[in-house]
Amino acid sequence: MSKVLQVRQVGDPILGIKCEEVDVNNINSEILEEIEDLKETLNFSEGYGIAAPQVGINRRIVIIQVDKEKCYYKDCEDVPTTVMLNPVWRKLSEDTDITYEGCLSVPNIRGKVERYKNIEVTYYNEQGQKVVKEANGFTARDIQHECDHLDGIVFLERVKNHNGFATAENIKKYGLREE
Repeated sequence: MSKVLQVRQVGDPILGIKCEEVDVNNINSEILEEIEDLKETLNFSEGYGIAAPQVGINRRIVIIQVDKEKCYYKDCEDVPTTVMLNPVWRKLSEDTDITYEGCLSVPNIRGKVERYKNIEVTYYNEQGQKVVKEANGFTARDIQHECDHLDGIVFLERVKNHNGFATAENIKKYGLREE
């Protein structure tokens, strides 16, 4: 039975390490249980994605899911629960945008981060099948953010402008959004 795991917060050493690859030729019951726990933890949160190190698991696993009705970013689309093992992405254009990002591991703080608008992501699903797909807008941002976690990067490190931080409450209160 899956369980909600404690989300590690910024400062926890596991958030600063590069995670180990999943052996996609040997997706065993332990890995499948970790995936189910990640799904349960994401469902319990208000996030749009979660990476394994955020719950103390040193594996290259990302899960994203977006309900566009509950997403306040400008270009959200529905994304069903998607498990990504060993994801890697590449930009498809030089087009970027800068907007506030939040993170389950950094409660209440948001930061303006520049991300590519159009990417291609390659990953393996729970059955070990290779998947290649394009992602645009918020979905591309979400994937880049979660993949950063797998390399030990928290979005705070990507904020370039010293005035690029705000609380979640003030973003709503003052209508702060895009650059």
